[in-house]
Amino acid sequence: MKLLPKFLFFTLTIFLAFSCNKNKAKYEQIITEKIQYDVTIKNNDSDLEWWIQNIEGPQRDKFINIIFDNINENKLKIFNMNHQEVSLESIVSNLFTFDTIQLQKNGKKKQIIDTVFISNSFNIKNITKIRFDEKWTFNEKTLVVNKDIKGFCPVLVSEKRKDIASTDLPLFWIYADTNTKTDSTDNLLITKKIQYDVLIKSIDKQKDWWIDNIETTDREKFLEKIIEVVAKGKIKAYDFFNNLLDKKKFEELLHRTDTVVMQRLTEPFDNYDTICKTDFDQKSILKMRFIEEWTLNTQTFKFYKKVLAICPMVEGLDDKGNLRGYTPLFWVYFDENIRNAE
Repeated sequence: MKLLPKFLFFTLTIFLAFSCNKNKAKYEQIITEKIQYDVTIKNNDSDLEWWIQNIEGPQRDKFINIIFDNINENKLKIFNMNHQEVSLESIVSNLFTFDTIQLQKNGKKKQIIDTVFISNSFNIKNITKIRFDEKWTFNEKTLVVNKDIKGFCPVLVSEKRKDIASTDLPLFWIYADTNTKTDSTDNLLITKKIQYDVLIKSIDKQKDWWIDNIETTDREKFLEKIIEVVAKGKIKAYDFFNNLLDKKKFEELLHRTDTVVMQRLTEPFDNYDTICKTDFDQKSILKMRFIEEWTLNTQTFKFYKKVLAICPMVEGLDDKGNLRGYTPLFWVYFDENIRNAE
């Protein structure tokens, strides 16, 4: 008789867990099957917070060193941009440059000779970006975004010189080893907090559709759901200064009413006030800002991102229609503790 209550408790626990997972799956929707973008992990702007487009130095070095240590020990396979397995030696060898310069010897003959200068642009410290290949989903009830990282790629950024802009050079792709057994003790916390922006509508039509872009139908569906859930007050939203936006303030954000002073076109050409109503255009959201926690399994090299907050970003145009930049619209936090964390 004593075993019966334990059995019932165990059965009830399994049933509740199954029901929760089934309910969660019910609201899980695909944002995009594929999106590729770069994230800066070293920001030299001292005016910015440490977690904006940056991983703290020691953790960043540890993360990068683990990658190269495992490659050198033949524990980690790497792939070129065509997704073919390659060696680190072949990657590095392609970074050697040969420059032939004509020099004039000193002396009576002043002979002209060719001198070859060999340089190697590879420097592990110049890996300041990571490229990601991901699948995005979200829960249409809670708005929680989930990112399944298919692969990641260290990007070498050349130093900016006089009249020469810096260039990005993706080195190699890393894909998780799904056959290796592992546990949570192998997980390395890369950073507890990092903020960065992702273009979700590409402004470069020459790129593949999945680079810095979500297809129009999927993008609009995702953004519509965010606006809908927040507008109904089901999820808290905050402005740029982290002030809570209630339903009324959020409605004012979507439908602005301004009083504008106009001048009459007929005599006596006096001024008068007129009410101008401006409805928010969802199509102006071209970027999403994320705050995330990053973890790497050091056995399988599976990369994990826990999305802590999202913020739609709207484009800002000048009078001539030129892009001036992007403005945060509102924040949605999936972890309230991150809102006031430093």
